[in-house]
Amino acid sequence: MVHYLLTMELTSLPILAALGQPTRWRTFELLLEQGEGGMIQGEIAKALGLDKNLMSTHLKVLKLAGLVTSEKNGREVTYRVTPAGAREAAMIILERIDRAKAI
Repeated sequence: MVHYLLTMELTSLPILAALGQPTRWRTFELLLEQGEGGMIQGEIAKALGLDKNLMSTHLKVLKLAGLVTSEKNGREVTYRVTPAGAREAAMIILERIDRAKAI
């Protein structure tokens, strides 16, 4: 059981770190609202009032955590939430809630 919990903690860290930052959390929420259509990087930056370069950094962290994917179309890059990433994030959060209730 301890091994399982430790493994779960280690695999959860990238997702928790990515979503633990307020701008990335807002970005993730915004992309969830957009659904399968996703959003172009510049539109995301504008919606959140951020510089495009800073937005690029936040999107890279979300992508490395497996929470979003990107698709390049010419000069534009569209970002979408990955269904698996959204499920994993939800499962991690629910697991934390269940453990907190058990204490």
